[in-house]
Amino acid sequence: MIVMLGLGASCGACVRYFLTNLIKKHQHLDFPFATMLLNLSGALLLGLLVGVQADQFQYAVLGTGFLGGYTTFSTFNTELFSLINDKNYRGAILYGLISYLGGICCAFLGFALGAHCI
Repeated sequence: MIVMLGLGASCGACVRYFLTNLIKKHQHLDFPFATMLLNLSGALLLGLLVGVQADQFQYAVLGTGFLGGYTTFSTFNTELFSLINDKNYRGAILYGLISYLGGICCAFLGFALGAHCI
């Protein structure tokens, strides 16, 4: 179980790294869009996983492992404080609100979609 969880986390982190670089390559805004998009999609997928009532093993490997590696709270906080340090208060408020409130909304949406599929 622990090995599978670690493999899931490793795969999730690799996917996050690949998608972050891909998004940043095509994005020309001075805003942490890549991290926000990945965290919101991770919340949606986690809600979906709960909504379909995944068993304990699936939840551990996919939810805790893969999605734990795919999403990043530490990078979110680093980017949020970077916006504040740059005195981009409007961007920091927007980033924080979209990330926190959007994450909750995405998780509920994923749950509703998953529960509807059962």
